[in-house]
Amino acid sequence: MDDTTSRIGVLATEAINLLIDAVDQIPPESWDQPSNLEGWSLRELVGHVTGSAAKVVTLVEDGEVWDHPSQPSDWVCDDPTARLRELATRLEDALPGADLDGMRRSPEGEVPLRRALTYPVSDLAMHAWDIHRSQGRLIELPADLLGLCRGLVESVPEHLLRRPGGFGPAQAAQDDATPTARLMAYLGRSIDGGG
Repeated sequence: MDDTTSRIGVLATEAINLLIDAVDQIPPESWDQPSNLEGWSLRELVGHVTGSAAKVVTLVEDGEVWDHPSQPSDWVCDDPTARLRELATRLEDALPGADLDGMRRSPEGEVPLRRALTYPVSDLAMHAWDIHRSQGRLIELPADLLGLCRGLVESVPEHLLRRPGGFGPAQAAQDDATPTARLMAYLGRSIDGGG
């Protein structure tokens, strides 16, 4: 087991806090503007990733986990930041007693909790980037979260990575692109522009 996987609880907390910070920076007038993900407004993107945050908490609490991507409409609420803060508090409360070797459902079938968390925790980090990108900012993911995301992406076969509902075709990245920008371009995100 690599060091990143053994630190998944720390990474989950870091990712949800990164997400909260991104959502906190959305101005009220921007919620219904398009995000950088085709067909989704910022509100819908936040709704989707709130579902991923709920999945992280449910996995740690050993609750019943749904086996499909979170639909934005299922998680859109009047105060998304408050909802995310509530989930962060539940995560903080549940992590100390969590059995990271306990088996949980995941896209790979039954796996230890530490592995099952890899997918939704990566989702939190990548979508925090998307939220910033949707508002014209390019941020660099913290090295440990970037490593988690990169490791997950590299472990998924190309035909599954690019399946419908997955990631779009890889985009070009300039030679001087940051490590996060390179990963996001590989995952089909536009990295041109931004501040």
